[in-house]
Amino acid sequence: MYAWPFPVGPPAHGTAFAVAYAGTNFTPEEAAMRDLRGKSAVITGAGSGIGRSLSLAFAGEGMNIVVADIELANAEAVAAEVRAKGVQAVAVRCDVSDRESVAALAARASEAFTGVHLLCNNAGIVPFASIQDTTPANWDWAMAVNVNGVFNGVNAFLPALRAAGEAHIVNTASIAGLYGMPGLAAYVASKFAVVGLSEAMRYDLAPLGIGVSVLCPGGVRTNIASSTEHRQERFGGPVAVPVEYRTAAAGATSMEPDDVAALVVRAVKENQLYVPTHPDTRAQADARAGLVAAGYDWLER
Repeated sequence: MYAWPFPVGPPAHGTAFAVAYAGTNFTPEEAAMRDLRGKSAVITGAGSGIGRSLSLAFAGEGMNIVVADIELANAEAVAAEVRAKGVQAVAVRCDVSDRESVAALAARASEAFTGVHLLCNNAGIVPFASIQDTTPANWDWAMAVNVNGVFNGVNAFLPALRAAGEAHIVNTASIAGLYGMPGLAAYVASKFAVVGLSEAMRYDLAPLGIGVSVLCPGGVRTNIASSTEHRQERFGGPVAVPVEYRTAAAGATSMEPDDVAALVVRAVKENQLYVPTHPDTRAQADARAGLVAAGYDWLER
């Protein structure tokens, strides 16, 4: 019989990732951070799209916001919008793929506000390429921003989140982190990694009173399709978005980022792990789960 090879026990069976808070009296519901007023949030990729909407939504809940983005002018514009809602905001330039830049962001947040209660690791990019067309530079770029960027945020802010007494982390993945799709090899791999990391974090951080959510949006009206045009020089510099992808993105029916942000606010207040955005993507997610189950059926034949 196969033995679990690790020094901690395997996840408990039952509802997907309803964390088994072994040795504690802590439950997922108790981890929910329902009262946000007067608390502080740090949001990366906040200069546009989902990040901007998250900043404004949590500001509407009475939170002070650290608006972080690789484009400082965009962050400053959003910070001004946040202040107009009657709360405090600071704008910080941050490249989440650069560990020192994220550490500087954490230092600035601690200077600006007393404590950090919410971290939204939202910055992300998308290289458009099948696996056969994925270059090492694009692979490294996707992993540096989409995966390392999440780890860098957690690593830098975890001491402050632990000290806050109650806290929550939101990692932005994608529906492409729940099932594979063609033409986006590096992006899909990076977003699967974010989903897996978030699941592991849910277990690890629950006893510390820190909730975790992973946002898995489908098509949303953002600028992510043009992210290749802002690729850092160390990953090969800017490159144009392939025409076929730009055309497809322009013709797609997309959700408004404000609607996504409203779901995230609800998820934080309810300590919801998975946060999909498009009900019509459930069939694909169910199909993938069915393929995994079919693998176990095959094993038993």
